[in-house]
Amino acid sequence: MSKVLFLVSPTLNSFVDRRKGTTGNKIDCAFQHFKNSTVSNVQIGAVAGATALIGRGVFNSAVKKAPELAKQLEGKGILTKIAKYINAAPKPVKIAAGALIGLSLLVRTYNKGKIEQKYLDRAQFVDHTFTLDGEGPKAEKLANTTKA
Repeated sequence: MSKVLFLVSPTLNSFVDRRKGTTGNKIDCAFQHFKNSTVSNVQIGAVAGATALIGRGVFNSAVKKAPELAKQLEGKGILTKIAKYINAAPKPVKIAAGALIGLSLLVRTYNKGKIEQKYLDRAQFVDHTFTLDGEGPKAEKLANTTKA
């Protein structure tokens, strides 16, 4: 459940943040957050999958030498098997996978900050300048100076 909230919380927060301005700006911001999280999660899944495949190869070669290891996985669910395979992966592979996952999370967090700043700046720009229909503080100021 926490992974789901981690994926969608910036997306949902974009809709309730009053500083984001217009609804279109909020939707654009939410889409960018969702895209950022999805890309990061796909990267994490790919790294974990590659680690599990390497571990599966190591585990299968160990089963050939000691057939009683195969009994450990009989009747187990897919997640238990994947966890066993990841656990069977060599230590350097697990360290590299952890580093790549950490890097992906770091990039996700950095991009989250950039996205937030971009859409906050865009909302501020719209609020403090005139809009297409001529509303806003600067539009009123401009209208007052052109009347005289």
